[in-house]
Amino acid sequence: RAWLSSSPVGRRPRLRPAGAMATDDKYDRQLRLWGSHGQRALMEAHICVLGGTAVATETLKNLVLPGIGRFTVVDSARVESADLGNNFFVEETDLGKPRAQVVCNWLQELNPDVKGAYLEKDSKAAVAEGRAFFEPFSLVVACQLPEPVAAQLGAICQELNIALVCITSLGFVGKVRLFKAEHAVCETKPDSELGDLRLTDPFPELRRFVDSIVMESLDDMQHGHVPYVVILIKAIDAWRKGSDGKKLPTTKEEKDKIKQIILGMRRSDAEQNFAEAMDSAYKAWIPYSIPDAVKEVLELQTSNPKSDFWIVARAVSQFVRDCGKLPLAGSLPDMTATTDWYVKLQEIYSSRAGGDCAAINAHIAGIQRELGVDGAVSSEFVSRFCQNAQYAEVFKIRTLEDECRPCSTEEGGVDLAEEASDEESLIQWYLALRAAEKFRAERGHLPGALCGDGEAALSSDVAALTVMGTSLVDSYRAVPYVEGVTIDPKILEEVVRYGGCELHTTSSVLAGIASQEVIKLLTKQYSPLNNTLIYDGLHGKSQVLEF
Repeated sequence: RAWLSSSPVGRRPRLRPAGAMATDDKYDRQLRLWGSHGQRALMEAHICVLGGTAVATETLKNLVLPGIGRFTVVDSARVESADLGNNFFVEETDLGKPRAQVVCNWLQELNPDVKGAYLEKDSKAAVAEGRAFFEPFSLVVACQLPEPVAAQLGAICQELNIALVCITSLGFVGKVRLFKAEHAVCETKPDSELGDLRLTDPFPELRRFVDSIVMESLDDMQHGHVPYVVILIKAIDAWRKGSDGKKLPTTKEEKDKIKQIILGMRRSDAEQNFAEAMDSAYKAWIPYSIPDAVKEVLELQTSNPKSDFWIVARAVSQFVRDCGKLPLAGSLPDMTATTDWYVKLQEIYSSRAGGDCAAINAHIAGIQRELGVDGAVSSEFVSRFCQNAQYAEVFKIRTLEDECRPCSTEEGGVDLAEEASDEESLIQWYLALRAAEKFRAERGHLPGALCGDGEAALSSDVAALTVMGTSLVDSYRAVPYVEGVTIDPKILEEVVRYGGCELHTTSSVLAGIASQEVIKLLTKQYSPLNNTLIYDGLHGKSQVLEF
């Protein structure tokens, strides 16, 4: 195969020393989001982008700037005048040149760390080559790909165990569809974190530290700097003494009683540590539990048991069976405290977490011997998994082929009737985009692409699209509870008016969403959308639908 590139495709990206990344590197700001390990994952990635239209180049722009390692643009088109109106990565002097080459060259100017390549090949032909074509890539971004071809590509990506992101941009609307058969994440980073302070059942080292602080013997300065962790544990202890053996409060009255105990311990309204204790009082009565998503991870049977994630997950599962709890995260939030007390508390949590991590490593060694796996799992990854064990999750995303086969909600399908009855739902745009794909598969072009501007000229395509849309909805009739659902004729008319055009504004928004999901998938951090996002630029709305 002849690869055309301004630099060899096979060359690996220059990786900066991990220690240098977090200080004077130009990626410092984003390192605060996904860390040096996340940045390294980006810099080691090789992305295949099928298509060279506006949505493809805008997606790549958002990946080149944060330092993706390599990308390859696959596109057979030549730059036309229409590209000048919606693609910022072509200019008038590029007319007639291979679009893949042009956008590749312009994109590389954004970041000299990134290596780009291009291949003058039709996207459908690339997919037809099958597994061999996509083996070099870490992830595939498919832009404006027909539905049957996208489903075929999904099967290839499933076989290679790589992620696929499909983007469709049409007029003022579009969709982003993710697919990865199994996506394991140990750093989902939820918006609200309860933390892992173990207040309701302190471990021995924490208990000894709390008991060593006698509130009544402290002077006012010390009293105003007792860490709120200590205050909350002492408040729970005091409440338990009068609770007739009850471990934790459950009623509002009982919870208010704990707050009264905290306020009763306070000497002055100026004591900030007691205000922090009041703000965090809820942490003192939420019983320790392992989240359901984490239980699923620990109990899940995977097809890839020798991967680092699943070896560590299995080790954590053994640890939970032995101890009844997940390994301690070991992190401590900011709080009002003396330096000595805060450092001591940090040491207590860190030491306990280190001990738990050591136990996990012992389990890992046994599991690797059992599986016949050579080479140690990175200690950094084991530590990171233990720190984030309470937020680990595995996402199972249905295939594109399954999406095209309507099924009931019990089988994982969307509740079409409920969505159709909701005025805020974007399900009608989803159905219209699917109908447009059926139209393209049958006619070889999108609705309205070959019509004039008048209503009469559009009417033929509107009628044909209506038939296909009705047929699509009829395919859901076999699923219970979808009787009475029809496709909106006004939305079909709007799709025909778009004439198959791609608007830069719409593509820019979709590309921003898609590139964010690509980064999540590559760094294996944060929760990806599951699995289809519909964007309505007419009303500035978006919705995630799970198919």
